[in-house]
Amino acid sequence: MPHVSHKRLDKKSFNKIYDQLISVFDTAGRKYDSDILLRELLTKTEKTMFAKRLAILSMIDEGISKHYISEILSVSSSTVDRISVKYEQSRYPYISKIIRKNKETIWQMLQEIIESSLARKFGKGRWKWLDELEKKYNRKILKS
Repeated sequence: MPHVSHKRLDKKSFNKIYDQLISVFDTAGRKYDSDILLRELLTKTEKTMFAKRLAILSMIDEGISKHYISEILSVSSSTVDRISVKYEQSRYPYISKIIRKNKETIWQMLQEIIESSLARKFGKGRWKWLDELEKKYNRKILKS
């Protein structure tokens, strides 16, 4: 977890700084520029945290069980529970909209992560939930 100072800014100062942050992201615009901005601004831990949070939300949106999400993404069950509760309370409406809009590309990436993680595991039924997704979307998801 990234360190957050106990010394707090007053609300007015924070809002000014936050507005500037939004402006910087808006200026970056293109994918290439946004990538540079994030690489320079965020630590590896912060990038990992944000990426996993987006993956968790994508998988929750798809109805994947919390247990599988925790296992596949190597996050604690309490992290998945916390994000899931907020999702169920509709606290991610804009992110949910973006996830649904980009569902194909997000799932291509998640499929690779899921398959590489599950390929190391043994046991009957390890692909059962992925088979259910195939039926839901009427398409074949390749398994390693």
